[in-house]
Amino acid sequence: MRFHLAVLAAIATLACFSAPARAEGPAWAVDEKLGFHFAFLDSGEHSADDVWKSVPAVKVSPDAVPGAADITNIDLDGIRGLDFMLPLRPAPGSFTFFLKFFEFPAWLDAGVAADRVVDRYGLNLLPEGENLRKWMSNRDHLRVKEGFIAPTGRTFSADSPYPALIIPQKDVTVNGLSMTPQKYFDTRTPFLSVYLNPAEPEPTGISENDRAVWSGKGVIAFHGALHEVYSRNYTIVKGPEPDAFSYFRVSGASGTVTILRLPLKPLTFEANWRNLPMPENPKKVFLSALLLIYRYEYILTGPLDDAAAVDSPEFTAATKLVDAQVLEAGSVVRQP
Repeated sequence: MRFHLAVLAAIATLACFSAPARAEGPAWAVDEKLGFHFAFLDSGEHSADDVWKSVPAVKVSPDAVPGAADITNIDLDGIRGLDFMLPLRPAPGSFTFFLKFFEFPAWLDAGVAADRVVDRYGLNLLPEGENLRKWMSNRDHLRVKEGFIAPTGRTFSADSPYPALIIPQKDVTVNGLSMTPQKYFDTRTPFLSVYLNPAEPEPTGISENDRAVWSGKGVIAFHGALHEVYSRNYTIVKGPEPDAFSYFRVSGASGTVTILRLPLKPLTFEANWRNLPMPENPKKVFLSALLLIYRYEYILTGPLDDAAAVDSPEFTAATKLVDAQVLEAGSVVRQP
């Protein structure tokens, strides 16, 4: 079923949220069955050789077709409408953002990748942050989902397979800039995905709809914990959509500004989870909640007051965007 992500905000039932006091124990846990995903998108085409190396694909569904894409239901304009920094294509509604799962490359450092995520998104500030770092540092918990933009309706098979994931295993030069394999990979990951469970056990004897509601409680708890630690450790600034987002300015290296944009409420899908199948098992596993955490990194091009509103004329005149990424924190409901 093709589902346009642009309408997520319109059809989602928004979870009620008020900033809670610190809970005595964790209210969320990583969904270890799904792992942590790095979405990788490369504009270049490469062939395997002594510098570039292919990465093995991962079978995520028992019914996966060899050579096929794993995710085929993301409308390119829809996901761009959610502020994912992906390339624009002509003819709105005519392109799909396909994804296929691969192993995390053996020659990349899982610990470095974990540090980059945990520290850049302030997850180290959470009581559970160091456990998350340790869990992510095990490469067996990591996956790469390679993106590919193609006209809607494009099919992939053993005879016409999905593009291979090929990344450098040695340093390369791109546009005159020398890059390590890790740097090359890091700069081509427009978004990341982690899936969460509630820390509490699933109640017995509940309906399918109630199970969907229960499964999203981990995302709601994660959102509340992030809002709390962001508010306490970062500078709250104004932004262009105060009714939808909180904006936090993060202290960083001299000459840079980092902004984290956190929705006021995560999206939950109590009413329409059946329309959101997941590749693990499209008949039994469905997306039930989603939180999108946006990170923007700028270099300063002029003086900027600490309280300057994001995207205000003052902010725009004094900054240049150099990096943007989204961390998805989602949950799935597994129906029996």
